Amino acid sequence: MSYPPLSALALRYLQQLQQRLNASGSERVKSSAKAVQQVLAWCIEHELVPGNSLQLPQFSFNLALLKDIARVQRQLQQACYLDALNQNNRLDNAAFNQQELKSIGVKPRQQRVLLKLNTPVDSGLGLAAQFVDIDWQQLPLAQFDALLVVENLDCFYQLHAFTLQLAYQQPLIIYRGDTLYSKGCKALKMAWSGLNKPALYFGDFDAKGVSIALNEGYSAMLLPDFATLQQHASPAMLPDKQLSFIAGVKAKTVACEFQPYQQLLCQQLKGLRQQNMQSMTLIPTKLVA
Repeated sequence: MSYPPLSALALRYLQQLQQRLNASGSERVKSSAKAVQQVLAWCIEHELVPGNSLQLPQFSFNLALLKDIARVQRQLQQACYLDALNQNNRLDNAAFNQQELKSIGVKPRQQRVLLKLNTPVDSGLGLAAQFVDIDWQQLPLAQFDALLVVENLDCFYQLHAFTLQLAYQQPLIIYRGDTLYSKGCKALKMAWSGLNKPALYFGDFDAKGVSIALNEGYSAMLLPDFATLQQHASPAMLPDKQLSFIAGVKAKTVACEFQPYQQLLCQQLKGLRQQNMQSMTLIPTKLVA
């Protein structure tokens, strides 16, 4: 047999089709759709459907045909649409088939976060390890008393340059993430939200940063006291491209502690970059009542 295995597009199509057929039993679809053409060409190659199926304007799928497709896929050690491909990582998928499917399954960093250890540990190489790339599901979340999410990577790596006034014994400190770590951070935060413990945000005091803090479930934002912030904030540190966030921030009902900050940002249009907070004492400022 020379026809290649079904693509990720076709496998996802069959997974969705299976769910619909479990309710309806059969379904007529347009043969011109890209995923349908791939499936039908594969089925013709393996003699599961008539050879003229691609020439028909519509084709009727049923559960018996899908069962045959799964049987042949497994016989040929190809990725089977019935397998939990989306939930497995690439190593797990490789155990079931010989097909490389980079667009399906858990991405290598999808569940990972960049973690700052509260106490550096000896790496065994004469170096003190302070930052760890780890699957967040391995973390004993119950042992931490607060979550601190740091926005900018340079500030995360140099957190020692900031004066953080935290009344917590064992904070969990992670990088909010770029394209590599953002999904892991989001998943960890979702799990953390069920623990009823503080979630603190440390990032830029500008329209986007405050919008993130107010809209992503944080209980407080690390900031200098208002008089200090007012003294150092400037319009130059509130980029014009962020002005679209102002209306949303202004519409939020915030805690009385945060109201002066909200007014400074939304009425005077002044911001303060995270990097410029190094010489200031930063305290958790309550965001919502």
